[in-house]
Amino acid sequence: MTIESVAHGGHCIARHEGMVIFVRHGLPGEHVSVRITEVSPRYLRGDVVSIKQPHSARVTPECPAYRPGGCGGCDFAHAELSYQRQLKLSVLQAALSHQGGLPPAEVDRLLTEGMTDLGLSHGWRSRMQYRTIQQGEAATIAMHIHRSDLLVDASGCMIAEPAGHALAQRAAADVPGISAVFMAVGDDGPVVDVLDADDDPGDKHDAGDHGEHSEVRHHIRVDDRTITFNTRVDGFWQVHPLLAQALVDTVLDWGAPKAGERWWDLYSGVGPIGAALALHTGPTGRVDAVESSGIAAREARRVARSLAPAAVMQVHRSDTRRWLGSRADVGESGKPTVHGVVLDPPRSGAGRPVLERVAIAGPRIVLYVACDPIALGRDVATMTTLGYRLSRLRAWDAFPHTHHFETVAAFVPVDQIS
Repeated sequence: MTIESVAHGGHCIARHEGMVIFVRHGLPGEHVSVRITEVSPRYLRGDVVSIKQPHSARVTPECPAYRPGGCGGCDFAHAELSYQRQLKLSVLQAALSHQGGLPPAEVDRLLTEGMTDLGLSHGWRSRMQYRTIQQGEAATIAMHIHRSDLLVDASGCMIAEPAGHALAQRAAADVPGISAVFMAVGDDGPVVDVLDADDDPGDKHDAGDHGEHSEVRHHIRVDDRTITFNTRVDGFWQVHPLLAQALVDTVLDWGAPKAGERWWDLYSGVGPIGAALALHTGPTGRVDAVESSGIAAREARRVARSLAPAAVMQVHRSDTRRWLGSRADVGESGKPTVHGVVLDPPRSGAGRPVLERVAIAGPRIVLYVACDPIALGRDVATMTTLGYRLSRLRAWDAFPHTHHFETVAAFVPVDQIS
């Protein structure tokens, strides 16, 4: 069959006898043979097993685990980096058009910057969660096979930060049985924790019954001040070492927070964006940072104390939707509650209930950090119905060889756009 186009999720679209096939390891325009790996009533999934007419941007993958039936951590390692960015830009363009409902001319205007190369095409991933498998008498680090619980040797991973990857490999070799290996690289170097696989907390970071975890340190620069953040080795921080600073710089540039203003930082994590905003709004302003994770909220409070008295950041441990719903000052007719809002929601997006409360608060600007283009597109459409228009957009190829990218979108009230 012939590959038709790229789709969100690290695959391309092909069709056979009227059936849609989501194909991995192919590129648009290639004539290929595909092995079907999954069957459902509405579509199929498959892997390219031979290429009869290769794309001019096709390259030989450098990772031995990247192959049909191999590791699911990367999606586009068979394409040149510049073409990978073209594929991602096409996905974003389609999301803004189809889910966002924006006309083609508006999408073209928003995407004039293209997909920005953030650098570090290899060794950029500063956080990894491995498993271990036995290789003869020794154990080695492993990753999951695509859409499978089975594991594949990941010792040759090309996107993992090299020093942390090597440390994880040494740690895996010293433990018996199947283990979970967490690796994180901060500004002081790599840290690794090894857990028995049965004790792997996964996303249950607030359970409190999995023992102590190592911490890593990160720094964000705001004007002439450096702010320090501590996160657990299995906690959240942007995995590309340059992305967190790029996000902070863009929020400050586009949002232009002023002394005395009030801002909300929703889904704040440990507070890098909220802290940067607070230093700009100063002691007469205020930033409310909202985060559901107890571990992250505690660190954000420590950061807030370190900023005083130069800045005021109030940290609320709460689900964002619940916190917005509890605010009596949201909804007072004709009275803006905040000057600016930052949202950095999970992959599923913010959703209408959250965005409605944000719009009612009447900020002059809403800055939305998105890791999923489809969710962003849906929320763009919602914001349009709430009297806000997408005015600016910036996308970074912060995760080379995967289908992921990061986006910041700026929304302003309709009456602010000529």
